[in-house]
Formats: sequence, structure tokens, C-alpha cells
Amino acid sequence: MTEVTRRGVLGAVAGAAALSGLPATTAQASVDRLRPVRLTTEHLTNPLGIDAPMPSFGWQLRANGTDRAQSAYRIRVASSPRLLARPDLWDSGRVSSPGQTGVAYGGRALRPKSRYYWSVSVWDESGRSGSDSQPAWFETGLPADAWGASWIGTGIVLPKPLRVLPPRQYSPTPLEPGHTLGQTFVSEGPLDALSVFLDVVGTAGCTMTLRRTDPSGAVVARAVLSGLTPDNYGNAIGRLAFSPELAPGTYYLELSDAQGSVAWQGLAEDLYPDGVAYVDGAERPGEDRWVFGLPPDPPADPVLRKEFALPARVESARLYVVGLGHAVAYVNGERVGDAVLEPGATNFDQRVLYRTHDVTSLLRRGANAIGVELGRGFFSTRAPDSDGANLAAWIAEPQLLARLEILLSDGRRVVVGTGPDWSVADGPTTYDGPYTGESYDARRAAALSGWTRAGYDAASWRRAAVVPAPAGRLVAYAGEPMRRQPSVSPVRVTSPAEGVRLYDFGRVLAGWVRLCGRLPAGAKIRLLSGEKLGPDGRVYLGIAGGNDNPSVNGRLQVDEYVASGAGRETWEPSFTYKSFQYVEVTGVSEPLDLVAVPVRSDVPVTMKLSVEHRELQWIADAFLQTAKNSIHGFPDASPFSKVGWLGTVTNQGPPLLYQFGMASVFARWLDDIAATQSPSGALPLVAPLGGPPAEFLLSPGYVSVYADLVWRYWLTYGDRSVVARHFDGVKRSVDWMLSQLRDGLADDTFGDWYPPNPQSYPRGPEGGKLVGTAYVIKSVRNTAALASVLGRDSVASSLRARERALVARFNSAFLKSSGVYETEVPTAYRQTSNAVPLALGLVPSGSVARVAAGLAADVESKQRHLDTGSMGTGALPYALSDFGRPDLAVAVLGQKTYPGYGYLRSLGATTFWERWEAIARARQDPTLSGPVKWLVERAAGVEPLAAGWARFRVAPAVTASLPSGSVVLSTVRGRVAVSWRRRGSSFTLSVEVPVNAVASVVLPDGRTRELGSGRHRLRARLER
Repeated sequence: MTEVTRRGVLGAVAGAAALSGLPATTAQASVDRLRPVRLTTEHLTNPLGIDAPMPSFGWQLRANGTDRAQSAYRIRVASSPRLLARPDLWDSGRVSSPGQTGVAYGGRALRPKSRYYWSVSVWDESGRSGSDSQPAWFETGLPADAWGASWIGTGIVLPKPLRVLPPRQYSPTPLEPGHTLGQTFVSEGPLDALSVFLDVVGTAGCTMTLRRTDPSGAVVARAVLSGLTPDNYGNAIGRLAFSPELAPGTYYLELSDAQGSVAWQGLAEDLYPDGVAYVDGAERPGEDRWVFGLPPDPPADPVLRKEFALPARVESARLYVVGLGHAVAYVNGERVGDAVLEPGATNFDQRVLYRTHDVTSLLRRGANAIGVELGRGFFSTRAPDSDGANLAAWIAEPQLLARLEILLSDGRRVVVGTGPDWSVADGPTTYDGPYTGESYDARRAAALSGWTRAGYDAASWRRAAVVPAPAGRLVAYAGEPMRRQPSVSPVRVTSPAEGVRLYDFGRVLAGWVRLCGRLPAGAKIRLLSGEKLGPDGRVYLGIAGGNDNPSVNGRLQVDEYVASGAGRETWEPSFTYKSFQYVEVTGVSEPLDLVAVPVRSDVPVTMKLSVEHRELQWIADAFLQTAKNSIHGFPDASPFSKVGWLGTVTNQGPPLLYQFGMASVFARWLDDIAATQSPSGALPLVAPLGGPPAEFLLSPGYVSVYADLVWRYWLTYGDRSVVARHFDGVKRSVDWMLSQLRDGLADDTFGDWYPPNPQSYPRGPEGGKLVGTAYVIKSVRNTAALASVLGRDSVASSLRARERALVARFNSAFLKSSGVYETEVPTAYRQTSNAVPLALGLVPSGSVARVAAGLAADVESKQRHLDTGSMGTGALPYALSDFGRPDLAVAVLGQKTYPGYGYLRSLGATTFWERWEAIARARQDPTLSGPVKWLVERAAGVEPLAAGWARFRVAPAVTASLPSGSVVLSTVRGRVAVSWRRRGSSFTLSVEVPVNAVASVVLPDGRTRELGSGRHRLRARLER
């Protein structure tokens, strides 16, 4: 953590302030015994199916009185509760330590598929023994080599779809009148259409012609593209459809007859081995143009089943299951668990997550059946999108691996594993794609009625095929699954056009809608979900394959339901989620009952943040909604993009650690990052589900999240095992970044992304070198701190020396004699360029006052508005408040006019948007979450100083424009609560400290107090 000097508030506060520390409750004469409660294993309560060989234990402590602490503990682990008195697995003995979180198991090797029980005894600050805990338990998972089952599916193999170029920063080649542009390609499978990515100005057009083999080949199809208009980014899509579908083969696609300004996007690189670009019928070696093939829709999602008999009563049963892309399992007609979208997406060629379920209560003596419905998700998507998810290395048809292990009352074991003795059929979900949506035929569902129960007639079903396993290793995941959250009713229903009903849910949500109504058989209901409306009052889609709409075939967030006609019908999707505030319904004449079903990782909310300022409170509330929308197995930024952009978590990560219990989700995501690291040490910009290789672009602002998140995880949860598991990867990432320095500086591709009034390229006009180098320094600093945690002192010392050298180079390059940070790019004063060095502690001590004064002056000159984007917005309030101007920090964040959070609020925003302007592409994006950390750590005034909240600072940034603030946090040590109020010259601070923690309090007049556990109230007199 960077220590910051607290400056005087509203000028220097003179005179002695009245100060009193008054516990809310008087310590009892007879001190309570310390009581361990809320035991966790791997930060979970009684987890089912973990594969950590040395799991981490934790507990909270309860006791009356003040200044209560733990001086020692003893952990016992046994194979049954009755053996805990004399444990057969591990007895730690009495360990003199205050540690109560991240305590590693140290006993005999744990067996797979086994339940273990554990308890903890503690001693208090005086060495008195406390109460023993109630037993907790955990259960180990199934090793990859012990499944005794095969991956199964339909056995269908679909050809690889056509895409000439991978995702890149393309450049346009103009199509001049009287000239032609072309591209040859090979399609391995049939196509319904071809798309090309264009740049157009105004209204334009051209002719699109497909020939066999080359420019001299016979014409196969031709279309005149007229009335092409650009989206907000100047892009358009040209499409050539085929009926019947185009057969596989070698083809030449040509654009000609330009009308207006039209250009074909491409690359001056030879990245496509099966074709080449052309100009006027002549080859252009080393160039390729953007061509995307749209294949026919794939087969319906499969359902698989197996019947079996059990000769005795069931004592216990576990179902180990992974279905790719997603799976819903049933036993004897009952759904297994309440999780949705299982398993969470990964890079499936590296890691595949499985889940363990206790299904004891679902089985019975006699005939039984298990059924599994599979969805495509990112593993099997055939829906073409601009990032090429359908071209990932792992793409295959949906498949299942499952093992049902049953212990009978007579001691016998029965195992039912997936194999060729299972049956498969086409299910009622006829289509699904991560971006496109889901189609469901209730008539087919009715025909399959009873398929998950014993006795069903499956004579028409096919034998399941044994299929190749995905390349990724099987990994247990016992953390919080994704679940439905309480439903949301629409706030209004309108009809913007004949036959169209528009449902407005009042805020942006991530999930889906549930429909209910009486419908005629065969009626096809179409539900289009979106975050915003177009000028016509209908859901805005954008150009297919463009920046607003990643779906190349144009279908975006569309669900379709074909009714069975069997009375009142209810349906909701199973395999796709959307980002939306509005849902447009067509295909039905009568109103439907429609509710939104938010879906997210079911992590607990651990923070309540309140500030007595309308705009600042909106920031806190908007963050909560934004964050709820962006956790789906990992922090997926915008549910519109659904992938793990590292850069958004640079700003969102610390607030998330306050707002939710993120231990399992972030531990899993850190493992995803580690799995995608290249041998060079480089990290990709996206993990999981990234496209370009790790070395594709340099962005320390993005990849610094690896070191930063491991460090913040340590502070939040005190789990040394996570530090140990990731330190080598963090160090290699930092070494790679250092290897990319040029003249000691790093040029960040994105820099301060989307500042106000962005020009044609949304990076800040100052370029990326200052921000990039600053975040390299931050990564080096965090890595040194992690090395110290692990006792690698020589590594830490070397890194700190490198940090000092980098800081010196940073200041020599950017700090001018005027006391202003500037880059080599001529531009007006940039707030980000000066706020980032101040917030990260990079400014030489002799220059701090001038740099801080210059920043404050610029903010004042802009009528107290910010002028920052992705990297500067979170730094700005720290750079103001920590150097004497908390009033400016509050003013900037509280602005109601453009640019600022209040402006977004005035536009009706309920979440953070991608950028400050009303034309923002995404209205659900956590990039601007940085100031939420400031609201917690300065406005409310609390932040951890030592691992696992063993010590935390309380130091509100008090200013007249912010009368009060409060925060309540559920930490690994228990409840931390801080509230303060200023009325004139009176200041009152209340602090609740959990047992075994210490609060380091700094009052606005500079006085300090160290507070142990209990409830405390402090008062001070301030100058007006």
C-alpha cells in the first residue's frame, strides 16, 4: 500500500481538538471466552468437491468487551466428527499466532471423494483458552484419472467456418470508381452468406460478386449493395446471401462499381494461407481482406439420458459432472441444484471446470434415470461474431462427462458413468449462441415429456457417441455458482410500432426474461433485448459485425419461443444471458406477462456504503448495479462482450473486493490469467476467451492487474497460498513488461481510454507512454511486496532497486521544470498525466506541492470538471484529496453537467457507461469504477493495511461539502463499520473493530488513535 500524507482540511486546522475514545459498551468484569465461528475451507462454508491438496482454513472470532485478540490456535482434522478429539488426519498442536485466515492444512495426504471434518480451538490475548468451534467439513473432488467415464455427444463433426482475418486493428483500402478489389478464399463447409467489413462515408454502395476460383472464374452470385450507411464508427457490412446454400470450395469475392466513399477493411499482412487480396484482378501478395462466411445454423442442442436400477436404499450419492458448453442435469425428473450457465466459461483447451453435487435425496431403490440437457455456450458456439469466438481452437459439438457414484445402505457401490450405453436426441433448444440468443420449440419439449424419468420410451433415440475429450485439464470448482436473482417487473410497457410491445425494466440488467401467457400452438414469439433505444423508440442494434453489434449475421440478443399451445406456458432461456433494460416483443397479439431474471455469480454482498451527497451516492449505487451485472464465473466486464478484459478489473477490482465476497471467483480468475500466460511471460489482454496472442499489444495498464489483484487479494483475504501459487507468474509478467521498455519507457496501446470528447481514436491525446510506464512501476512495486510476503528478500530488494530507477527515468522523461507532467505529444494540460503520478506516489517530494497545485488549478479552470478517461478517473480524487483538496475531489465527482457522473445520471443511467458521452456504445461497463475505491477509502474512510484486515486505517477525508459518510463491511475477520458526521465545528466518528483486529485512526485534525476490538466513538472539534 502507498502511504499518503493527510493534509489539513479547509486550510490548516489550528488549536487543540477535543478528543475522546468512548466504547459503546463497557468491558465486563468477567471477560468472555473467545469463540471461533463461521469456519471456512478455501473461503467457502462446507464446500463440496475441492481439489486443493492443502486447503486453506479460516474462522471469525466472537467475544464481548474490547481489545480482544487471538494469541494461539489449534486445528484438528479427522475423517469423522467423533474422531476430532483424537484426529486421524492432522492435529496442528497449539500454534502461537494471531492468524485466523488462509491457514494451510498440514496433515496426511487427503483422499479423493472423501469428506473430512475439522474444528479449531483458540486462546485469547491473555492466553486463556476459548470455546472450541462447532465442526465444519469439506469434501474432496474426483481426480482426472479416476472418472471411469467417457466424453459423449452426438458424434457430429461440423467443418471449420470461414474467416479470412483474425481480430486486429484493420485498415481500409478505398474502392475507387472504375476499379475492383478482391479476395480469394477456401470454404470447408456450406455457407448461407458472405459478409465483408467496410468503411463508408455518408451514403454509399457497390456491387458484390462471387466467382469460382479466381477473377476469371464463373459468376456464382452477385448483389448490388445500395444505401450503405455507417454506424458511429464509420463501419458498414456488405452481405451476399445464397439460396440454396453455397457448396464448399475455392472462390473469389470481388467489390466493384463504387458509389460514394466505400473502402474494404483488411491488413497489409499475410495472415491467411488459403487466399490473397486482389486489386483490379491482380494479386497483392502480403495483403488480405476481411471476409466472413455465415454457415447454416447447427443442429439442435442435444439431450442425453441413461436408466439404471438400484437394488437397495441409497445411503449417499455424488454426481460429478461437466457438460460443454453448458449443462442442466436431472435425476428422476428433478433438476440437480439451482445453478445456471454451468460450467463457467474458460479457455477450454487449458482448463475445464467440473462441479460435484449431492444427489442422495433424488435417488431411490428400483428404477432410476439421469438426463442432461446440453447447451453450446462458448465451447460449441457456431454463431459468427466479430471477435471470432466460433473459431476458437476448442470448438466442437456439445459433449458431456459425468460420473454418478452411489453408496447403498448395504455397503455396495454403484457407478453410472457416461459412455456409449447412453442415448441422445435433439432437444427443444434448437439454437443458442453467446451473443445471438436462444431459440426454443415447446412443441418438441412436449414430445419429449418425461425423458428425465425412468420408464420413458427412448426407442427412437440414438446411441450416444464417444467423442474426443477437450484438451483442457479437469479442475474442480466448488465456489459460488451463477444463480437467478430476484425477478424484476417492467416499469412500463409501450407500443412503439404496430405489433411491437416494448418492456422497460427501469435499469440495465444482466440475465434474461421469463415469459408467461396463453399462446396458440406454433406461435413464434421473438424477444429482442437491448441496453438502449434508437431514434425510432425501438431497441437499437447497430451494424451487424460492427462495433455496436458483434454478431456478424445480425442476430443479437434475440430469444425465440415457439409455443406448444398447451394452456398457460412459461419459459425462460437456459444457455444465454443478455445485457438489457428494454425487451421488444413481436409475434403475439396479446400482452405477455414478462419479468426480467437477473443472473450472476451468487457471491454475497459484503458492503453497504452511504455518503450524504446525492451524486456521490449515485456513484456507489450505480457501481453496485454495474458490478452485479458483470460477474458471471469471472469478471466479464460488460455482459455485452462476455469475456474477461483485464483492463476493466484494473479499476473495478478493488471496489469488487469491498462490495462482494470475491475469494472464489477471483481465485478462479487468477488461475485463468495464469493459464493464458505465454512462455515469454506476456499476458493477453483478455482472459479467459481471449483472441489475439499475449504479445499482440503492450498495455501495462491492463496486464498490471495480475500483480495488483494478487496483492489486493492478500490484503483482503490473507491467503498466502494464492500469493505462492501466482508469484512466479506475476514475476514473469513483470519481467516481460520490463523487456518491452524502449529508452526506459512503456507505450500503452490504450493509455487513458475514452477521456471526454475523444477524437477519431479514443486514447487520450497525450499518448500512452506516461500511463504505461506508471503502471509498469506499479507492477514492479506490487511484485516486490509479494516477494516480501513469501520471504524472498533478495528478489524484493532487486525489484525495489529497479522501481527506484524506473521512477527516476519516469520523472526525467515527463516532469517539466514548470512542475507539470507532460509527454512528448504536444497537447494542452492533461489531468491524467498529473493525477496518476500523484496517486501512485511517483512525484519527487520537492515537486509534490507544485504538481498538486497545478492539478487543482486545472480542475478549477474547467469549472471543477474532470478531463480523464479509464486510467485517470480513479486517480484524480486521490490526487486531489490526499494533497489538500478533498473539496475538489467531491466537487469533481459530484458534477451534474458534462463530463461527469452526474451527467450520466441526468441521462437516466443506472449503471456506468463505457464513456462519458450520450452516444456510449455500452451502457453497462465497469471501466469508470475507480472512484468507488476512493468513496470507500477516503469519503467513508477505511482501507486494509495488513493481510486479512488484521490492521486497517480509518481516516475520512472530511470537507464541508460532504457532511457524513459510512460504510459497513463483512470482512474475513468480521464486521468492520465506520460512520462519521460533521456538523459545523463538531466531528463525530464511530468505529466498530472485529475481534483480533486493530484500527489505526487518523482524525481530521491529525491526531491518531489505535483501537482494538469493540465499538468506539471519537469526537473532535474542528475550525469552521
